[in-house]
Amino acid sequence: MSAAQQPAATVHVQAMTETEGGSLIPYTGADAASTREAIVNARVELARQRASISRAQEQARADLARKRGELDRQRREMEAQFEKERAELEAQMRPLQEQLAKMTEVMWSVDLYLGRDESLQLIRDGKPAPADTPITVRQKILVMAEESLVLMGAGQTGMDADGIPEFISWLCADDANLSRVLPEEKGVVVLVPTRVKSRSGNAFEDAARDEANSESFWLLRNGEKLYLLTVDPKLRLIDRILPNRTEFVDVFDQKLFGMKVGEPVRPGSEEWFKLEKVADARRRHYMRVMLVLKGITERTPVWHPLPEGGVDFMSVRDQDRGKIQLIQDGDQSLQLGEASETFSQWQRRLNALLRPGLRVIGDWHSEGFRDEYVRGESYRRGYHPRLYPDRIDTRPATGVPHLIEGRKDGGFVIRFERTDSVYKRNVPVPDRPGYHYVGEMPVAPKQRASCVVMASDDWVLPFDLITVPELEWFLASREERSKHFLSMVPVIRAALEAKRAEADAEREFRVLLEALLATEGAEASDAPALVDELVHWWKVAHTWSKPLNGSGSHEKKAADQILAEYRSRRAAAGDAAEDLIVAAGQTVPGVIAVARDRQGRWFAYAPSPGAHEPGVFLDVTRIRRNGSLGDTKRWQILATRTAAALHVAWQAEEWATWTHGQVRKQRLSEPERATLVAQAREQAAAAGTAICVIEFWDPKNPVERRMRAYYWVGDDPENAIVVPDESSFGWRWALTNPAIKALSWRVDAGGESPQLVATSNTGDYSFAKYADGIPWWPDDATRYSEVRPRLVWLDEPFHELVQAYRSRCAAAAKAEREERRAAETAAYRYVRPIETAIYEAQVAAVRERFEEDYGRDADDLWDAHLKSITTTTPIHSRDLWALIASAQRRGEPVVGRTLDELADAAYEAGNTAPGEWHHSRHNRVDTAGFGHLVE
Repeated sequence: MSAAQQPAATVHVQAMTETEGGSLIPYTGADAASTREAIVNARVELARQRASISRAQEQARADLARKRGELDRQRREMEAQFEKERAELEAQMRPLQEQLAKMTEVMWSVDLYLGRDESLQLIRDGKPAPADTPITVRQKILVMAEESLVLMGAGQTGMDADGIPEFISWLCADDANLSRVLPEEKGVVVLVPTRVKSRSGNAFEDAARDEANSESFWLLRNGEKLYLLTVDPKLRLIDRILPNRTEFVDVFDQKLFGMKVGEPVRPGSEEWFKLEKVADARRRHYMRVMLVLKGITERTPVWHPLPEGGVDFMSVRDQDRGKIQLIQDGDQSLQLGEASETFSQWQRRLNALLRPGLRVIGDWHSEGFRDEYVRGESYRRGYHPRLYPDRIDTRPATGVPHLIEGRKDGGFVIRFERTDSVYKRNVPVPDRPGYHYVGEMPVAPKQRASCVVMASDDWVLPFDLITVPELEWFLASREERSKHFLSMVPVIRAALEAKRAEADAEREFRVLLEALLATEGAEASDAPALVDELVHWWKVAHTWSKPLNGSGSHEKKAADQILAEYRSRRAAAGDAAEDLIVAAGQTVPGVIAVARDRQGRWFAYAPSPGAHEPGVFLDVTRIRRNGSLGDTKRWQILATRTAAALHVAWQAEEWATWTHGQVRKQRLSEPERATLVAQAREQAAAAGTAICVIEFWDPKNPVERRMRAYYWVGDDPENAIVVPDESSFGWRWALTNPAIKALSWRVDAGGESPQLVATSNTGDYSFAKYADGIPWWPDDATRYSEVRPRLVWLDEPFHELVQAYRSRCAAAAKAEREERRAAETAAYRYVRPIETAIYEAQVAAVRERFEEDYGRDADDLWDAHLKSITTTTPIHSRDLWALIASAQRRGEPVVGRTLDELADAAYEAGNTAPGEWHHSRHNRVDTAGFGHLVE
């Protein structure tokens, strides 16, 4: 018998394994069983050795952790000791550091007095002022860009630190310029280049420019002599350089220290150190400013000749003697008068009166207009929504009046000539009749471009509504320039120039008017201003946008109307009944204005009660001269020219913000709205029970107005079947259970009266669109930029029934959810024991395999072996829950049944469960070999 034919039990088997020393030890046996036993014994021995090594490693790690902890403790102790010693050293150094800081600050203050890091430049020479001229110190820090208004074309914000030479040239060019900044013969004023932040796009460059623009420059004047001084940049000056009068006395009066009044504080003296220690940072700042001025007086001949005894800026006595004069203009400005409104308010008020036929002037290269541009993407060019064509590079000319030719998108349309080219085919070849270019060629556009102007645009002024005195006042107002409109200075200047040019073109007509007004009794000295006012009134009232220097017949008509207006005003000014009329008008409920029209008739204007759109409709009541009230015309919209021509004798604040000149067909009065609502309710009632009517209207698209009515179908809400749903009447509900439907219309205002035209429902028209389960946005809720629907009619009792039904549906959904949650909880009570049984079965299988591999005497290796085994969950806990919950829902018992039985029953029932479960109904749950387990 060959070796291949020998029985397996007699085959010589040799097993090789590694000992601890790494040598191979042969284990042989007479048969396979004995060989396997030898291998098992060797494996057990190796496992024990490995466990021993693991324990040794764990012990080593524990020792290492203990030693590391000891080292950490020692490190903490050393750090604590170091902190203690450092604190002791700091305690010893603190007095020295405080003394050093004080010495450093005092040295800096003395350096300011001595003129270190100081630059003094003579920018204009001449004769000095007399010695007895007081030295004036202006408190307010001025801005070069705002005072000079030079270089306004540079980004529409004026000069910056690079333009100081231009500012000096402007300052020295005219004594009027110097008087605007520093009118006193001897004095000082501090200026900074600009307060406009740099916006180059480079953060580092912007920081450097802003730093340079905030540097202070001291303008010193002595008669005709002018000096420009710069000091240490660390002396930061922001709004003012001096305290007020009481602050000045509090700081420099040595009565603070119990000494006699009048003795000046000497720099570097003990009194100075005491004052430095007691005074706060602001007062120390003022003291250093005084030191600079004191040093200039004592070190330089800037203000020479000086009065007898000199001048000491640190002495209150010199101020009281008139040697020093303080101008506390920190809260004042060089103005022509007191204004009742700011530039922004004035601009918004007049822009609200714009209408076709008037002119506007603006800056179409301003930041605001540029921000309207929509940048392009990879496959789409950018465009400007205000322009048509929207991709042209041409813009309306800046600083030139443009005529408003129409309305569009809630704004006004101006048109302008294009300077670009358009490409066309079949362009004729010049001087070659019958020949045309091949392909497209650039040609000049035949049509003008257009631009939409909105009343809210802050880069636009209503040219025909503004007056020269108003423009001059704002241009001269220091505070207004700084706070509101520095970027509009070029436009204001252009408007002034155009206004004056137009007045020059009308000179002959204006001279004639002055003569005619003189015959009416007007004072000759008042005639020019009166003519300006009356011509402005006539142009606004008649929407006239050209100079009055053309047709003689037209000028005669204008002159007659202007004279009639003058007579009317004069008569009204001397009208003794005006007070009686105004008092009678004020008795009208809600009145906001009492005014006289061009025909001399008096009216009281009150907001129409119940108006859905505020600021539009007025009730106009006639007032007779005896003080009695006439008829009232309700739901009126005043034309802009009518409102502009009124002589308002009394007005409330609301009148100034009223929106005149609205397009009548774009607005709905309440009677008109009530008629439309009645039509909507009638159509909704034909299909069900009307609940509400809502309205959509966007001022940006005023020609489109829509309405929508919601109605109930089916049983009344009280008897309707409750459908558990927390989002009742939402868009899902509208698809699955449409108890509420909607009808939509657009409002056609083209006829004699507005009409409803049916449209299809588009967009989200679900009833519960908003948080409160309603389709309209409440009037008292937060206003957002997008336009939201508003309620115009509501059947409140029926709506309460609908909301009650919605609450019942939500309550049913909540109860169902709680019931489902309770069922889930009940089912999950079985899941954990099943998972435990599965795990125990897995462990038993692993134990059985372990005993086969290591023998029954290797219990000391079991724990380590079990830790090295990774067990997985063969059945998802949600599947276990579904099997149990499905049986519970069907009323079947769970206890005593195997997993296979539960899986079979669930499969036969379509794999459905009383909760979220996504198992396929076509496949039985795989019990992964644990189907025999019994619950």
